[in-house]
Amino acid sequence: MEIFAKLVERIIKEQENIIGPVALEQAQKVVGLKINWEKGEISFSGNKKDIVEKLVEKYRDLFGQASVEFCREAVKNLIAEIPKEERPPLLR
Repeated sequence: MEIFAKLVERIIKEQENIIGPVALEQAQKVVGLKINWEKGEISFSGNKKDIVEKLVEKYRDLFGQASVEFCREAVKNLIAEIPKEERPPLLR
Protein backbone atom coordinates (compact mmCIF):
# COMPACT_ATOMS: atom_id res chain seq x y z
CA MET A 1 0.00 0.00 0.00
CA GLU A 2 1.26 3.43 -0.96
CA ILE A 3 2.29 5.81 1.86
CA PHE A 4 -0.61 8.28 1.55
CA ALA A 5 -3.10 5.39 1.50
CA LYS A 6 -1.43 4.08 4.67
CA LEU A 7 -1.85 7.50 6.28
CA VAL A 8 -5.57 7.50 5.45
CA GLU A 9 -6.02 3.96 6.72
CA ARG A 10 -4.31 4.69 10.04
CA ILE A 11 -6.18 7.95 10.52
CA ILE A 12 -9.56 6.32 9.90
CA LYS A 13 -8.75 3.38 12.19
CA GLU A 14 -7.67 5.73 14.99
CA GLN A 15 -10.79 7.82 14.59
CA GLU A 16 -12.92 4.65 14.53
CA ASN A 17 -11.49 3.70 17.91
CA ILE A 18 -12.82 6.97 19.27
CA ILE A 19 -16.02 7.76 17.36
CA GLY A 20 -16.96 4.43 15.81
CA PRO A 21 -18.44 3.99 12.31
CA VAL A 22 -18.92 7.75 11.93
CA ALA A 23 -15.18 7.91 11.15
CA LEU A 24 -15.54 5.93 7.93
CA GLU A 25 -18.76 7.73 6.99
CA GLN A 26 -17.01 11.10 7.27
CA ALA A 27 -13.93 9.90 5.37
CA GLN A 28 -16.14 8.78 2.49
CA LYS A 29 -17.41 12.36 2.17
CA VAL A 30 -13.93 13.76 1.44
CA VAL A 31 -13.75 14.87 -2.19
CA GLY A 32 -11.02 13.01 -4.10
CA LEU A 33 -10.84 10.11 -1.64
CA LYS A 34 -12.28 6.74 -2.64
CA ILE A 35 -12.42 4.04 0.01
CA ASN A 36 -13.43 0.41 -0.24
CA TRP A 37 -12.96 -0.47 3.43
CA GLU A 38 -13.99 -4.12 3.05
CA LYS A 39 -11.31 -4.72 0.40
CA GLY A 40 -8.74 -2.47 2.05
CA GLU A 41 -8.56 -0.25 -1.01
CA ILE A 42 -7.89 3.47 -0.83
CA SER A 43 -7.42 5.60 -3.92
CA PHE A 44 -7.10 9.28 -4.71
CA SER A 45 -8.21 11.54 -7.51
CA GLY A 46 -6.21 14.70 -7.09
CA ASN A 47 -3.36 15.89 -4.92
CA LYS A 48 -2.82 13.26 -2.21
CA LYS A 49 -1.36 15.72 0.31
CA ASP A 50 -4.38 18.02 -0.06
CA ILE A 51 -6.85 15.12 0.20
CA VAL A 52 -5.26 13.82 3.41
CA GLU A 53 -5.33 17.38 4.75
CA LYS A 54 -9.06 17.57 3.93
CA LEU A 55 -9.63 14.31 5.79
CA VAL A 56 -7.96 15.64 8.93
CA GLU A 57 -9.86 18.93 8.54
CA LYS A 58 -13.15 17.00 8.32
CA TYR A 59 -12.49 15.35 11.69
CA ARG A 60 -11.31 18.64 13.20
CA ASP A 61 -14.41 20.50 12.03
CA LEU A 62 -16.68 17.86 13.55
CA PHE A 63 -14.83 16.91 16.72
CA GLY A 64 -12.33 19.68 17.45
CA GLN A 65 -8.57 20.04 17.71
CA ALA A 66 -8.23 16.83 19.73
CA SER A 67 -9.08 14.91 16.54
CA VAL A 68 -6.03 16.46 14.84
CA GLU A 69 -3.83 15.29 17.70
CA PHE A 70 -5.23 11.77 17.42
CA CYS A 71 -4.52 11.84 13.68
CA ARG A 72 -0.92 12.99 14.28
CA GLU A 73 -0.42 10.26 16.85
CA ALA A 74 -1.82 7.63 14.48
CA VAL A 75 0.67 8.45 11.72
CA LYS A 76 3.73 9.58 13.70
CA ASN A 77 5.89 6.64 12.57
CA LEU A 78 4.76 6.90 8.92
CA ILE A 79 5.04 10.65 8.43
CA ALA A 80 8.84 10.53 8.57
CA GLU A 81 8.79 8.56 5.29
CA ILE A 82 7.34 11.57 3.48
CA PRO A 83 9.54 14.56 2.53
CA LYS A 84 8.64 17.61 4.66
CA GLU A 85 7.29 19.62 1.73
CA GLU A 86 4.88 16.77 0.83
CA ARG A 87 3.49 16.33 4.35
CA PRO A 88 -0.05 17.57 4.98
CA PRO A 89 0.33 20.72 7.14
CA LEU A 90 -2.00 19.51 9.91
CA LEU A 91 0.13 16.39 10.36
CA ARG A 92 3.45 18.24 10.71
